[in-house]
Amino acid sequence: MKKFGKILIATAVVGGIAAAVAYFYTQRKKASISIDEFDDDDDDDEERSYVPLSKAGEAVSEAAGKVKDAAEEAFTPLKETVSKAKDKAKDVAADAKEKVEEFFDESDANK
Repeated sequence: MKKFGKILIATAVVGGIAAAVAYFYTQRKKASISIDEFDDDDDDDEERSYVPLSKAGEAVSEAAGKVKDAAEEAFTPLKETVSKAKDKAKDVAADAKEKVEEFFDESDANK
């Protein structure tokens, strides 16, 4: 039985080594493929057209202007509503203050 275990372990080790060698051999073979096989460049650099950065900058600033205008348009009614609410709150606070003063004046007069 001891011999069988040693043979089994030796077989596993030899198989592992063979698998590692095969793996590295195939990886090396794949790496040796020439880069020229993937080169699709036919020296047509003159035909390529690139977007100049100045045009991209103009597009960005135009979009930013549109966003700013839309934000102002959206917030204008909100600002008006907040202003009205603020004025109403001031009026309510003034009325409450008057009523509180009247209440304490009446309680002092009743004493």
